[in-house]
Amino acid sequence: MELADKSVLALRTAERELKDKKCLVTGAGGFIGGALLKRLRDIGADALGTTIDQTECDKLRSKGHRAAVFNLKNTQDAVPLLEDVEYVFNVAAMFNETEASEAEYFEVNETATLAFAEAAYQAGVKRFVHVSTVGVHGDVMEIPATEESPFNPMDVYHRSKLAGERAILMMARELGEDEMVITVNRPAMVYGPGDMRQLKLFRMIARENFVMIGSGTTLAHFGYIDDQVDSLLLSAVAPRDQVHAEAFNIASGKPITLNDAVRVIAKALDMETPETRLPLGPVLLIARLVEIICKPFGIRPPLSRRRVGFFTHNRAFDLTKAKERMHFEPRVELPQGARTTVEWYRERNLL
Repeated sequence: MELADKSVLALRTAERELKDKKCLVTGAGGFIGGALLKRLRDIGADALGTTIDQTECDKLRSKGHRAAVFNLKNTQDAVPLLEDVEYVFNVAAMFNETEASEAEYFEVNETATLAFAEAAYQAGVKRFVHVSTVGVHGDVMEIPATEESPFNPMDVYHRSKLAGERAILMMARELGEDEMVITVNRPAMVYGPGDMRQLKLFRMIARENFVMIGSGTTLAHFGYIDDQVDSLLLSAVAPRDQVHAEAFNIASGKPITLNDAVRVIAKALDMETPETRLPLGPVLLIARLVEIICKPFGIRPPLSRRRVGFFTHNRAFDLTKAKERMHFEPRVELPQGARTTVEWYRERNLL
């Protein structure tokens, strides 16, 4: 049987296995968590999504979802939410909070995350899928990077996520063969309908004000949202001996240069490929100065070194482990995904 056939079969099996099962999705107010919650509902799972504030919770309820407010830092609040839950997808994290301290990042993404996993274990949860990030590999030191490639986190978010997944995996290795199965899922640059993070890139190209910083030969590896959700479902039901205490890098298709990515997105927008470029050095200096100016006022800087990292950090991943261990096979290449994403943006007048 071909890998694509095995992937389809594995995915359909996952959907059947999760049907009617009680699931909990943290971070359901975000892009990945929200898409996962919708898929679980669509396949008939009894899914509850949590958000950190009431406004996001109300939005989910208005869409017909079961939802509750939950902050990872308040572990005791998880106890009633976890009652009779079999599958937990932990997507919640502190992300892109430039005004937060390093200690706050580690409190949420490591300490609170581990405490939540322990609460899930105590509640009798069957499967715990923790969402980390390929950013733990940072500017990859091997091309393409595997799950065993050196870690190279580039900022506090990635450092704290690495600490969190290490704590989770250490816990997993201490569990018995008939106890909770723990898997770490590392998404790449996820995009697609509903995404607001990559909107800025699409919008700049659409409005002819995109500027390439540096050579544009840096590698990027995108992950379409449907593929990402597929991987989470597969992570939750794959045989224990294939996924327990394991981490998986997840993306779609193959890595491409930023030059090629911009060309593909421009084509999806029916635009000419932008040609304007700026040298890297001066932009990095300006980004650092903007960060220094904004920090005392608690303002999120409009330009930061993390954002400039989009143009400088190679992100290229080998997906062999996910394909072999849980039959994950990406279905959406960037040209198709970009067109679908553009359509979604245009329907909402976002471009």
